[in-house]
Amino acid sequence: MQNAETNFVKIIREVCREEEIELRSYSADWIFRLDKNGRHDVILGYQFGLNSASVNMLCQDKCAASELMTEFGIPNIEHVLFASPENQKFMGFPGFWRDLLNMLDRYKTVVCKPNLGTGGENVIKCSTDYELEAAVHRIFLKSDYMAVSRYYEIENEYRAVILDGEIRLVYRKRRPQIFGDGVHTVAGLMLRYKDRGNEEGTDREIHGYADLETDLSQKELSRVPAEGERVILNWRHNLGQGARADLLENGPLKDQISEIVRRVYEEIGVRFASVDIVETEEGLKVLEINSGVMMENFAGQDAHSYETAKAIYRDAIRKMMSEVRI
Repeated sequence: MQNAETNFVKIIREVCREEEIELRSYSADWIFRLDKNGRHDVILGYQFGLNSASVNMLCQDKCAASELMTEFGIPNIEHVLFASPENQKFMGFPGFWRDLLNMLDRYKTVVCKPNLGTGGENVIKCSTDYELEAAVHRIFLKSDYMAVSRYYEIENEYRAVILDGEIRLVYRKRRPQIFGDGVHTVAGLMLRYKDRGNEEGTDREIHGYADLETDLSQKELSRVPAEGERVILNWRHNLGQGARADLLENGPLKDQISEIVRRVYEEIGVRFASVDIVETEEGLKVLEINSGVMMENFAGQDAHSYETAKAIYRDAIRKMMSEVRI
């Protein structure tokens, strides 16, 4: 998909036109310069210029953000930093394999991921020495630093968007799933589901899962689940990997999530961000803070989601263009 066709780019163009903001585009729509009444600012990627440079860097650094949240008593999935062999000299100690194996032995399953990065790319679950070694090799091919955390069985993951202390959006990420019929294998059910998604007249729920992705093993794909048995197709909750967003209704759960996000806003100092929170057996925990607010897949779900994302981006742009830069 060309960048000019994304929901994000479309929204930015619409908002600037409606707000009478002169818009210039650079680097295939990766950079936007906004001008109005002698004021100007820049949107770079999904960064809107409201957060300080140091806060942006902190949010992108999973291990640093985790360390600060732990210091301030904000419940989070704690991440441990490991450097590639070429960068270990900056860590003050040589070698890390023994520490990695100790983490795996302690938790039985760990999650390895690039310390910088989003979207679930190269996020690898490891339960054996071989899987751990393969994950380390794969991650260090493209990344200088790796974040490793204990693996939690996570039933629900939530995302909240905050703008200057106001919670603007909270939704649950519902992973792609199918239900057994006692006859077909998991792979067969996936094919039937995809075929239904390609039929004209089927509901949007089916169309939304027409391109189901899975990380299930071949053994699991060949299994015949019992009638009514739920099968989760992907352990990751990323919207870009098949999950859908369900808006969270007002109630105790939304209040708890909002309170955690407000603490992130107060202690970390991030003005505009999305915060991912997971539900574990130990309670709600922050998984990561995203200072680049990306709502591409959310906006693409339906017209209401598109307008919700547009309203949030509009207010962020208004703040950008109204503040005096020193």
